Amino acid sequence: MSRTQRRWLGWGLGALVLAAIVYHLSHSSHWRHFQWARVASLLGHLNVRLLVGALALSSATYVIRAYRWRCFVRPLKRCTFAGLFEGQVLGFSFVYLIGRAGEIVRPAFIARKERLPFTSQVAAWLLERICDSIALVLFCALALCFEPAHTPGAGAASYVRQAHVAAWAVLAAGAAAIGLVIVLRAYSEKAIHALDTRLRFLPQRLRIWLINALRSFSSGLKVIHSFRELSRTIVSTGVLWMVIITSIWLDFQCLGGALARLSWWSAGLIQFLAALGLVVQLPGVGGGFQVAVLLALRALFRIPASAAAGAAILSYLTVMVPCILMGLVVAAAEGLSFRRLREMAEEEPSPIRRQASIER
Repeated sequence: MSRTQRRWLGWGLGALVLAAIVYHLSHSSHWRHFQWARVASLLGHLNVRLLVGALALSSATYVIRAYRWRCFVRPLKRCTFAGLFEGQVLGFSFVYLIGRAGEIVRPAFIARKERLPFTSQVAAWLLERICDSIALVLFCALALCFEPAHTPGAGAASYVRQAHVAAWAVLAAGAAAIGLVIVLRAYSEKAIHALDTRLRFLPQRLRIWLINALRSFSSGLKVIHSFRELSRTIVSTGVLWMVIITSIWLDFQCLGGALARLSWWSAGLIQFLAALGLVVQLPGVGGGFQVAVLLALRALFRIPASAAAGAAILSYLTVMVPCILMGLVVAAAEGLSFRRLREMAEEEPSPIRRQASIER
């Protein structure tokens, strides 16, 4: 199956999942009196000053991401901050426009802009993913501990009790994951060699993929070459997600009503679920993000349907619009089109294919 066919298959499956969720919502008793006119009225009377604050914080996240990426690649080269910022903006713009297939644009652009090996930037991307995943899960666990969802009914009370137990388990798992990363950084070569020896029973292509993925990830862990760099990575990741959560919290505040009564920790829990929704994205329109925010507001906090829909739309626009606008400016300044960015990503050699050809 070609890359294009896999991409269309992924989009098709995502569309089916979203269609099933929307169908279920449309036939639910809670949505019988839903009116889009109420959503439009709500969005038309939002607090503009708070909205500007949310947009400013959303834009600032790419500055923080560029700083953290600079920490990742510092052992290899002292890259220009401007180049790394441009890579973040262009990369995320491409994700919003074509879906998760656009993730490769960031490492591809930064590798060419800063004259670094493409595989090193893939490793940085992998390290970024694990840092964000751990941070997001930890913030979710803390949100469940400090500000659980207050929903009526015995079923909801049981859910909250289970969520508290899960929160402490997640905190423990997060601490264990951080420890595992540190150990892998110290003993990566031994671990990779031992794993390669013990996986001889697997098909060669699969074994090569696993070993190269682990080697790329371990090379990205070079950021942990000193306590100072590790501290910068941890602090910048924490600040990044606090800014992201504050941005979505300001979105709720500017809409007023029941949404304005939600705490910052509640926004953190909703952001966690929204991030999970980003896995199912359709090019240009999103889908998974908005649905996840809408379901979280309705199921966990009993926000009225129209207000929940308005918050879901506004929060996605707050994330997407500033990035795409900055991406267009950067692309124009660099003389790039989005077609050229796609070609740039597809031109990069696959380390998996290269390694397979060497072993053959």
